[in-house]
Amino acid sequence: MRKQAVLVACAVALSAAAVFAVTPRPVADLPIPVPAGRPIDLKQYRGKVVLVAVISKDCEACIMSLDVLNRAQKDFGPKGFQVIAAIGDPNAAYLLAGFIKKYHPSFPVGFLDQDQIIRLGDFDKKTPHVVVPIFLFIDRKGTVRQQLTGDDVFFKTEEASTRKTIQDLLKP
Repeated sequence: MRKQAVLVACAVALSAAAVFAVTPRPVADLPIPVPAGRPIDLKQYRGKVVLVAVISKDCEACIMSLDVLNRAQKDFGPKGFQVIAAIGDPNAAYLLAGFIKKYHPSFPVGFLDQDQIIRLGDFDKKTPHVVVPIFLFIDRKGTVRQQLTGDDVFFKTEEASTRKTIQDLLKP
């Protein structure tokens, strides 16, 4: 219960800031670190539609989003779509291997600290907390076309909303 209360407080704190993130905008040039390997470079996915999902291992909504993201990767991956996730928990670098082993995502997963999440999401730097999940839909040219936080109405119909957004961005 305590973890949920903290996440709710985080969601409330950042929801106002999320409104101010400008779209469309170029995606931040921000490599997403992985524990043992080369960081995920978003530039390498130019030419594909990308969904970057910032999640927390303690967030029930984020864990439920993994199923949606796995299905989206399976269904749309062959059409030029890529999911990339980043865990934003404190000590995420150490938690990532266990998270991947437990949930078996079908897409690359790295980690980000709070400052990196703020930069990626173009949030107000004065915001002390970050709401999750955060979805950034990026077009083939590397432009963030849509950005949503966990308290957005989008997540009430997450599967349908995600699929529609991907389909729209995949259109020529």
